[in-house]
Amino acid sequence: MKKHLIAALALSLAGFAPLAHASTTTYEVLTTWFEPDTQPNDSIFKGTFDYDSATHTVTNLKGILSESMTGNGVGYPNDAMTWLTLDHQLVSWYDASLGGTFAATFKNSNTKTFWTGLGGDGWSPQAGVEAGGVYYGFPRATNNPGNAYALIFIPNDPLAALTQAQINKLAYADCAPGGMMGAVCMTGTSVAGYGAIGTMSGYPVSQTITAAVPEPESYAMFMAGLGILGAIARRRRPA
Repeated sequence: MKKHLIAALALSLAGFAPLAHASTTTYEVLTTWFEPDTQPNDSIFKGTFDYDSATHTVTNLKGILSESMTGNGVGYPNDAMTWLTLDHQLVSWYDASLGGTFAATFKNSNTKTFWTGLGGDGWSPQAGVEAGGVYYGFPRATNNPGNAYALIFIPNDPLAALTQAQINKLAYADCAPGGMMGAVCMTGTSVAGYGAIGTMSGYPVSQTITAAVPEPESYAMFMAGLGILGAIARRRRPA
């Protein structure tokens, strides 16, 4: 009977992983780039990620990116914009000078985003500025993979407000159909961060990070686990 109780406890706590990894927490993020040419719609990334405070490691960054050239002109959150799914975190690095970690999540399972005819890595905001926002595979439209990404910044204290220097380094790119202007992808960068604003004058203005609220099912499983622990303790208590 005891073995069955322990097995049930393990199963019930399996869905409450944050307790097993005390330094890892799930967060929600909302990043906004102001788009003067598509007001009242802006480019917005809404997502979640896991952050290990002991190693400053970001994993599982995923979310959705709005295409501000689409929608009904009402503005977020009743905008009816097209939202791209970005669920491939392919890039992450720690920046000691800014005091935090960068992470980028992509629409495709690779980083091919910008034209590499002038060199560059084909995805970074700086490469996008240098390529003029032209899509990867240019000049043949059929070679455009239609990629998109959002680059966010997580300070050492994820819940701390970002400084202006940190906000300046936020960036996005949208080479999917709803974010294209001929051969040019829609981008969002700042002059202070990368030497140029986005291809439609978009630039980063804010980012907020909040602790994610566990799903009700997780609480239920956790409470069930505590109940099993209590049952085991009562069985061990001397008569």
